[in-house]
Amino acid sequence: MILAISVAPDAAQSGESYRVVTTDGARALAFQSSGNAEMVTLEAVARLFGLTVRDDARAGGAVVAAGTDRIVITAGQPTVSISGRLVSLSAPITRAGSTWMVPIDFLRVVRRGVEIRRGSRLVVVAPAVVPTVTPRFERTATGGRLTLQPDPDATSRVTRDGDQVTVRWQAHAVDLQPLAGAPSDMVADLRVADTSILVTLGAAVTGVRTADTATGRVTIELIAPGAGAAPASSATPPITFDRGGGIRTVVIDPGHGGDDLGARSPSGTVERDVTLAMANRLKGLLEARLGVRVILTRDGNVAVPIDRRAALANNNKADLFISVHANGAPLASSRGAQVLSLDADVYADVEGAAGRPDAPALPVPVVGGGTRLIDAVPWQLAQLPHATASATFARLVGQRMQAAGIPMAPQPVDVGPLRVLVGANMPAILVELGSLTNADDSRALGDPAHLGALAEAIAGAVFDVRAGIPRLAPVEPTTGGGR
Repeated sequence: MILAISVAPDAAQSGESYRVVTTDGARALAFQSSGNAEMVTLEAVARLFGLTVRDDARAGGAVVAAGTDRIVITAGQPTVSISGRLVSLSAPITRAGSTWMVPIDFLRVVRRGVEIRRGSRLVVVAPAVVPTVTPRFERTATGGRLTLQPDPDATSRVTRDGDQVTVRWQAHAVDLQPLAGAPSDMVADLRVADTSILVTLGAAVTGVRTADTATGRVTIELIAPGAGAAPASSATPPITFDRGGGIRTVVIDPGHGGDDLGARSPSGTVERDVTLAMANRLKGLLEARLGVRVILTRDGNVAVPIDRRAALANNNKADLFISVHANGAPLASSRGAQVLSLDADVYADVEGAAGRPDAPALPVPVVGGGTRLIDAVPWQLAQLPHATASATFARLVGQRMQAAGIPMAPQPVDVGPLRVLVGANMPAILVELGSLTNADDSRALGDPAHLGALAEAIAGAVFDVRAGIPRLAPVEPTTGGGR
């Protein structure tokens, strides 16, 4: 029999019984609190697992037969003997008359593969599947986002009926954790019914979009017009668009990868992992919000040569290239996000050399046979025609971040000799999410809510330029960087 023991909703408050879930149904298992221990009757455990119990007068205790194991218990002792091997328990075994009381972790003694989740009063006996589902809510520009992350991974099916969204999991039970920070006008109720999680939508929600991932995570976009719009900044210059058109393809470049760890925090968090997590989050946002094609230069822990990153964007005719990094600084006090674009002046000499009359022409094959000559343009020049547009896009991302309350570096927007951007033949920026060598930034970059705010800001700027890059004043370079 496959078993799972989980606390019933009303019993969770009173602490008087567990709900026992099996593939055949459910039943209650009463317990009593004794100090910090939770005690159950040996008789109830025996019925639950099909054990045989007999008193042992000579030993002053009892013998429990669990399969091929013989377990000797003694009143007043916090240990039991299994075939001569002593196993410790969380509290002493007690006896009142003919009733034996054992601590809840005695279940691990009589059955292998038992997991006790004390926080939710859940005991899972392998191979039962009872995922812990952690819900999180975050504000977005269009309302809010509710994510349900199962652990271990589990497949689900999402349906909607009126103001109720049902997520049914392929499992024997569901261990739903508390939801914090969700306003009632967005999520009116969140509860478990059998193997489903029922989400009752709040009054402000007018639409819903759902998505799931290979890890089993379910994302529910809650559309509430005007609910999460970023406040306008009085410092934002008037916008006039250069051109029409639209954003169709965005390439996101998670910095570093493979053996290249990048910056590292004192606690061991590495830039390579932070950038990939951020890239995946931003990819999901852009695909769900704008319906654009999003390509990652890497989707796992692999090394990608720096020139191949821009080449991937060029080959896919990307409209935007966004390289994501996390900084490191000699001073631990240095912190804050920063948005960078290419300093075109650094490559002025290359541009002059390319324009010489003796610059060679290259033969290029033509469809149908033959060749034609084209002027050779060094790869270092690919970004130069887009430098102004890139600086403008960087400015818009910086403004979005500041409006969202994200801590920024002293120079929030800057230009520099950024190696990863020079070959990109489209507007391109590099975003430093924060400094891993700063304790506050490092902590924030491990917080899903903070990563969500960063992704929202970047996605909001992409939304701002969906019809074209506006014309803003140029950014004056300071120190720059060399990524």
